[in-house]
Amino acid sequence: MRYVVVGGGPAGISAVEAIRKADPAGTITLVAAEARPALSPVMLSYWASGRYPEERLLFRERDSWGEQQRLELRCGRRATAIDPERHVVSLSCGEAVQYDRLLVATGALPVIPPIPGIASKGVYPFRSFADAQGILTCRPGGGRVALMGGGFIGIKLACHLQERGIECAVFEKEPRLASRIFDQRGSDIVKAHLRAHGIMVETGTGVREVEAAEGWVAGVRLEDGRSVPAQVLVAAVGVRPNTALLDAALGAVGKTTRGGIPVNDRMETALPGVYAAGDAAATVDSLTGASFNNAVWPAATRQGAVAGANMAGGQRRYVHNFSLNAMNLHGLQVASAGHPYDQAGEEIAVYQEEGPEGYRKAVLKAGELIGFLLIGDASRAGLLLSRMRRRDRIADPAELFSRNRHALSGLPPNRGYSHGSLWE
Repeated sequence: MRYVVVGGGPAGISAVEAIRKADPAGTITLVAAEARPALSPVMLSYWASGRYPEERLLFRERDSWGEQQRLELRCGRRATAIDPERHVVSLSCGEAVQYDRLLVATGALPVIPPIPGIASKGVYPFRSFADAQGILTCRPGGGRVALMGGGFIGIKLACHLQERGIECAVFEKEPRLASRIFDQRGSDIVKAHLRAHGIMVETGTGVREVEAAEGWVAGVRLEDGRSVPAQVLVAAVGVRPNTALLDAALGAVGKTTRGGIPVNDRMETALPGVYAAGDAAATVDSLTGASFNNAVWPAATRQGAVAGANMAGGQRRYVHNFSLNAMNLHGLQVASAGHPYDQAGEEIAVYQEEGPEGYRKAVLKAGELIGFLLIGDASRAGLLLSRMRRRDRIADPAELFSRNRHALSGLPPNRGYSHGSLWE
C-alpha cells in the first residue's frame, strides 16, 4: 500500500503514526512545504516571549522520527496538483508521487485585509517561524507592535511579546475580543485584565489604514479616526482553510471547498482514497450538526489519527467534535468549549455566575450542555467537558459549578487540566 500525506503539521504527523502502527510494511511519503515539519504553531507565541529555546518549537525531531516511522520525506516541497483518476500527486520540484491512499492536511492560510499600506515593510501574519523571527528582528530599534485582530492568537501573542518587554496594542473590529470564545461580559473582563497589565486594547474599532514612512510601518489609523504610532503590525484577523490542492478535483464532482474540504466522520472526502484533516478540513459540529472548520490543535491531532487509521483499513470515527480553547493571559486562566458565546433564546438556556473564583457561563440547548466559558478558576473544565461529551441532561445548571464537583464527575477534586489533557 502506498500512502501519501501532504502536510507536516499535527494532523499529518498524527496520521503518519496511525498508519505505521496499523501497517508496518506500507510505503509512506510525507510531503511538507516547510523545511522542518512538526513545527508547533501553538509554541510560536511562547518562543516569542523569550522563555523557550527554538528546539521546543518542534514536537517531533525530523530525522530520528522519520527513521522510526520509515518515511520517504519530501521536505521544502509543495504539492501542486492531484490527479484523482491516476492517483498521482504532483510536487513543486517536478516530481510525481503515486498513491493508493492520500491525506490532505495542508492547514490554513492567514487572511491579510486589503487595506491601504498593508504592503509596507514590517507587516507580518503569524503562522510560521519566519513570521515570528521577523516580528522580533525587523526593527532593531524596537518600538510598539500593533496587532490587528483581538482573537485567540492576537491576545495570546500580545501577552507573550509583552513578557519580552515589547509594548503591544490590540485592535479588534468587533465589539468584543475573541467573539467565538467570549460573550460580552467575558470580553470586558479580559480586556480590563490586559489593560491592567499595560497592553493597549481597543474593541469596536478596526485598523483602517497602515501609516508608513520610507516604506516601513509607522503607525495605524483606526476606523474611529485615531492614529496610533507603531513600528510593526501583526495581521491576526483570522485564517482560511488551504484547500487549493483539491479545489478543482472536488469541484468536478459537485463539491465546494468553501469553509474547508468536506469530510465524513471517517475523514473521507468525496474522492475515492482521498482523506482530509486538520485546519484544511470541514467537519460536522457534534453539538449542532452544522459544518464548521475546527481549526485548533487538539482537533487536528485527533482528525489526523482517525484519518491515518482508516487509510490503513481501520473503522474509526471522529466523535466529540467541537471547539476547545485554553490559555493563560498574564495569570488569568481561560477555558472554553463548544458555543459559550450564545445568548438565551428559543431552546437555549444560559447560566452565568461571577464571584471570587471568576466568571463562569454554561449554555444549554434542550437541557444538554453545548458550551461553557471559565475565566479565573478553570479547574471545572474537565468536568464540564465530560458532561458535554456524554450529552448529559442537566436538570439544574448551578450543579455544574457546585463545590461538590468531586461527586458529580468522579474526578479528583482540584485537579488541573491542561489544553491537551482535556481531550484524554
